[in-house]
Amino acid sequence: GILTAGTVGFLSSALTCISLVYDLKISGAKNLYESAKRHSGKVVMRNKVYFLGNQHTFPIAMYASAKLGEVLGMDSKYERIEQFSHMGLFTAKKGDTVIILEPKNKHNSSLKSNLKKLGLDVYVFDGPDDKTSQVLFYTFLVQFLALGLARKINLDDCYFIVQKKTRAASSDMIY
Repeated sequence: GILTAGTVGFLSSALTCISLVYDLKISGAKNLYESAKRHSGKVVMRNKVYFLGNQHTFPIAMYASAKLGEVLGMDSKYERIEQFSHMGLFTAKKGDTVIILEPKNKHNSSLKSNLKKLGLDVYVFDGPDDKTSQVLFYTFLVQFLALGLARKINLDDCYFIVQKKTRAASSDMIY
């Protein structure tokens, strides 16, 4: 596959942090990768995109928003699932996209139902049960979402590559 800046760094940092707290065992990574690839092909991102996560998936929601900005120059938002109903929901418009980075459960099903009534496009995925596998699955998923949209619009270079002045300003502040 095609890697963009941060792809390997984010996942390796996440797994390192997890390994400091838990006995890290990874199994079925290829299946998670293929499943994420399949699921990503079902997502149509329109208008404003909201990535929602909780606990261990909230950093992935943040990462997903960064990916859309860096790769596509696309503005998106990320929030904790419980915060979205208090904040982001009030800026969402009919036709916007909400991607919930947490396995289906009663609360997320109710949230999806309510958001669909407002005309939002909502995606919740049948992800794995264990948290480490969820981190892998959702990280792969958001990478495929950015890559898929880039391919769809025939993007030759990542946004951050062609925006030389913006990249220079960013580099001046970071490095």
